[in-house]
Amino acid sequence: MFWKKKKNNDIVFSSNLKGLPEIVPIRESKYFIPEWFKKAPAFPLGSNELTGIPTIKRCPGFIDFFKLGYVLPAWCDFHLEIGEDGATPKTPGEAFEVSYHPNHQFVDYLPEHMKQQVKLAFKPHCPWTVYTPKGIKLLELPMIHHYNPDFFAASGLLDAHLFHELNPILIFTKTGEFFIKRGTPLAMLIPIKTEEFNFIIREATKEDYNEMGKQVYAISSVFNNNFRKYEKIKEEKDK
Repeated sequence: MFWKKKKNNDIVFSSNLKGLPEIVPIRESKYFIPEWFKKAPAFPLGSNELTGIPTIKRCPGFIDFFKLGYVLPAWCDFHLEIGEDGATPKTPGEAFEVSYHPNHQFVDYLPEHMKQQVKLAFKPHCPWTVYTPKGIKLLELPMIHHYNPDFFAASGLLDAHLFHELNPILIFTKTGEFFIKRGTPLAMLIPIKTEEFNFIIREATKEDYNEMGKQVYAISSVFNNNFRKYEKIKEEKDK
């Protein structure tokens, strides 16, 4: 008898800091939906919820995005004093080391308008390592739609099947005194499958027009939840 090898779908985050996985764990992005989005109404004030046009709160593009991947929160408090000539970072203890990229590694090569905006490329030494199956990489993104006024994480791609260190780089865009509280979301980590695709550019075919016509009808013929209703139609069709 032959047994089919079980597919490895595990994405493992481990830490060398005792207690961190319990106290401030990396969590799924759905636990870090921004407060402004949570508070947004589904329909504008005074509109008819049966026939009215919904707000961004009902947009699948936002709803599904906020459920995508994982979030790396700050594992300790960080205090920074950033001036035009440098920065003084502090952490609660020696276990939490930090560094930064000097200008000759990063800022000097940016477009002129960005050189003026970037005040510090802050690199806290992350206590997390991550392991993914072969062919799965992690796309690191800033906390999109959180609109942090002080910093954003630099985007990048990590092949965590080969290289396991998480190294977030936080870009500060102004000088002053800053406090990052433990648990503050720093970056999104989205698993992506890296494989070759057939890249095709062409004019629309009759089949394309027919498919789009069906989509337009399915979405425009109901008052609300039209995108989710269309998803169900497509799921049934694709079975």
